Amino acid sequence: MGQINKRHIKKWIGLFLGTIVSGSLLSQDSASFYTKEISFKTENDAYLFQLKDAYYTNGFFLNYQWIKKGTKHKIVEGIELSQQIFTPLDRTAQVPAGIDRPYCGYLYAQYHNTRFSNKAVVRFTGTLGVIGKASGGEWMQNSYHDLFGFAKFKGWQYQISNAAAINAGVTYAYTFYDKGRLKIIPHITANLGTIYTNAKLGGTLVLGVFEKNENSALWNARIDNKKGASKRNHELFFYWQPFFMAQIYNATISGGLGTNSSTQYTTPIAPMMFQQAWGLCYAEARWTTRLELVYQSKETPTQTNPQRYGVIQLCYRMH
Repeated sequence: MGQINKRHIKKWIGLFLGTIVSGSLLSQDSASFYTKEISFKTENDAYLFQLKDAYYTNGFFLNYQWIKKGTKHKIVEGIELSQQIFTPLDRTAQVPAGIDRPYCGYLYAQYHNTRFSNKAVVRFTGTLGVIGKASGGEWMQNSYHDLFGFAKFKGWQYQISNAAAINAGVTYAYTFYDKGRLKIIPHITANLGTIYTNAKLGGTLVLGVFEKNENSALWNARIDNKKGASKRNHELFFYWQPFFMAQIYNATISGGLGTNSSTQYTTPIAPMMFQQAWGLCYAEARWTTRLELVYQSKETPTQTNPQRYGVIQLCYRMH
């Protein structure tokens, strides 16, 4: 993951413990189960306190999910609204020669369906959205840079052109080992569509106090429609998620299908990528708090450096 000094680690731990305390104070509730959950997740390289702002520079995710009724095995359904913003490393570059990763915004709505059966987890996703200026990525970044007094990126005139986003994905995971405080879950993912076409192979290693998959915050599955589903009052675990990805198509780098604008600047994709995430998760009663550090290899051969960013997620469950 590269070097992260002790001062930065202490800031992350302080943020995590502070969120746990505030969540615990608000979560005093005698109910033993909840049927719905709303969550907010933010991803940004600024969370690593490196004073860098590049590549996958910001992402917002608002998610609402619920239990599907009348099924033999547990099924969690949900919808997600998200905006993601991508930029090059050099914010001052005003000619394509200085852009090592194309400018792009991505705005979408996604339906997801996660099915739990014994040790297996199957997740389906369907996504509709748009990339390009219509996504509002340029406006959003300029707005919060103005708000906080940050310098602006000067090459947005070369951003990826508008294109429709239609994507489908499936993930299959199976618990290979689950004893004591250790769980190992290999998984495979495939995505097909106008924005991303790729395949991922990897897994998750979990250490700590955790539930079975169908009731665990690892899968955002601490909601149910019956009492006694969860065996623990809380979860507190560390996880590591490495995976390799074969990248066949990425419109945020190479442009949307059928677009050939004279203003957009594109680059080739890296055919193979590696990504790993290190996370800490705490869940109790109505609340889940998650902090994560992500390392991602170069998405395109023209990229100067690999990518690192932080993730903060907060979930709230309801009856």
